[in-house]
Amino acid sequence: MMSKLTKFLSVGLTCTAIALASSVSAKDLSQKSWKEIEDQARKEGQVVVSIWYLQPQFRIFVKSFEEQYGVKVRIPEGTPDGNINKLLAEKNLEKGKMDVVAVGADTYTTVLKSDVLADLTKMPSFDNANHFLQGVDLGNYGVGFWGNQTGFAYDPLRLSEDKLPQTWEDLQAYLQANPKKFGYADPNGGASGKAFIERALIYVGGDYNYQTQDINEKQVNSWKTTWDWFAKNKENMTRTSSNADSLTRLNDGELDLVSAWQDHLFSLQKQGAITPRLKFYIPKFGMPGGGNVITVAKNSRHPAASLLFVNWISSAEIQQKLNQEFGVRPLNNNVGKADILFFPSTWGKEAMADFTKEVISK
Repeated sequence: MMSKLTKFLSVGLTCTAIALASSVSAKDLSQKSWKEIEDQARKEGQVVVSIWYLQPQFRIFVKSFEEQYGVKVRIPEGTPDGNINKLLAEKNLEKGKMDVVAVGADTYTTVLKSDVLADLTKMPSFDNANHFLQGVDLGNYGVGFWGNQTGFAYDPLRLSEDKLPQTWEDLQAYLQANPKKFGYADPNGGASGKAFIERALIYVGGDYNYQTQDINEKQVNSWKTTWDWFAKNKENMTRTSSNADSLTRLNDGELDLVSAWQDHLFSLQKQGAITPRLKFYIPKFGMPGGGNVITVAKNSRHPAASLLFVNWISSAEIQQKLNQEFGVRPLNNNVGKADILFFPSTWGKEAMADFTKEVISK
């Protein structure tokens, strides 16, 4: 039988090992081999992954990581702003409570400037991972892990493939011939509607480089032609309350064609919430694509386990599994460079505020 002294020493050594494991910083890992990082991750034993959406599904998805590496993954509830605010609030702590943090590509640059992220270049999958998403060069501190794409969803029983609107002129003809059968979400309730409105600003109001210019009042004033187009077609289009509302109305037969997210459609179909019959396509006039970025907190309590998780989820194998499980587009170092981009946040907020004022409120 183990003596009390032996038990005490055993427990003491275990606690010491855990303390040493948790005292390693992300910076310390730069001098370690990947094998040493994997060993360190197993000693850390867990990693907190902050993702603001589909948390129940992700908890199931990451079980294969847990089984492969013996590292427990905890995915707490949270919101995009809440997760980022917590990450920034813990900036000056030696050890924060954030490990792996997902952020939208459009907010990544702001987070990066705050100097709260760890370098990821030690990962074996780094070179082949995604480094350019939604017009943002991710550098060494984040990689794309979730690729999304907007387009149109339709019911092939009511709208055959050869009749799908492909050009902007096709769409306008479709609206005239099929009043109230096309739907787009209120941009305040669903970004699939925002995507459609931004394309309308280009095709009705005229092309403009929204990616590099500061807010230009002359350009803002030119949006009136687009808002007039929406007013003119008010009786030909249906504005829904959200992304989900658009797909629900499509599923129920009220609408035949809606602006939608590809991964959202796939997710609802997999859950059995809507019919698997519905299909998705990207019209030739294009719709915005983008995605989300995965990062590691600079002061993570589990830096090795965090790096191991990000390497795993950004690898080609797991990107394919994410595609199969969630319908997202797999990301690698080429995907994202030729995307049609959402407006950057400055222009996007201005445009949606103006749309709300000039179209929704009238």
